[in-house]
Amino acid sequence: MDEPDEALPPAPESELIALVALVLTRARRREAAAVVSDGDERYEVAVAPGDRWVVHSSTIEWIGNGTSIQAYDTQDTLGARRRAEEYPPGWYHPALYLLWPQLLPLWGRAGDEYRPVRTIEGLHGPSGIVFEMVDAPRVGGESLGPWAHVLLNDDHQVTLLEWEGRTWTLLDINE
Repeated sequence: MDEPDEALPPAPESELIALVALVLTRARRREAAAVVSDGDERYEVAVAPGDRWVVHSSTIEWIGNGTSIQAYDTQDTLGARRRAEEYPPGWYHPALYLLWPQLLPLWGRAGDEYRPVRTIEGLHGPSGIVFEMVDAPRVGGESLGPWAHVLLNDDHQVTLLEWEGRTWTLLDINE
């Protein structure tokens, strides 16, 4: 999905704004555990109010609580050992974006890198959103990209994110 589907007509702006608001409202104050894949690795993810989160891969566990982030190398036979690396303020593991999409710079807010431009229609209404980079080059009024895509289930939960050359997929969720 590197390019938009030209067969998709743009959604009326009010419908697009309402869909974005619904997706972001749905994610607010979420308590959930999920399994997320980036195609190479599976991550166990948990989020809770108060900016608390945990992401666990096969070898690393990240724990965030407000501005504090700690990471541990984990091995079944040796336990966990604290990693020395530092994370910048405001850093979140990308696997969290499916549960907390408000963290993504895609929604057209001031300072966001992308803006929503059209919906992807499914069998029972909108099933996704196409985003274009805010300062993308244009030819004849049409953006040349780059593009980002979010796919949604019937509950407006983000199930797939294509952004910056990576694809993140929600495999399972327990809310």
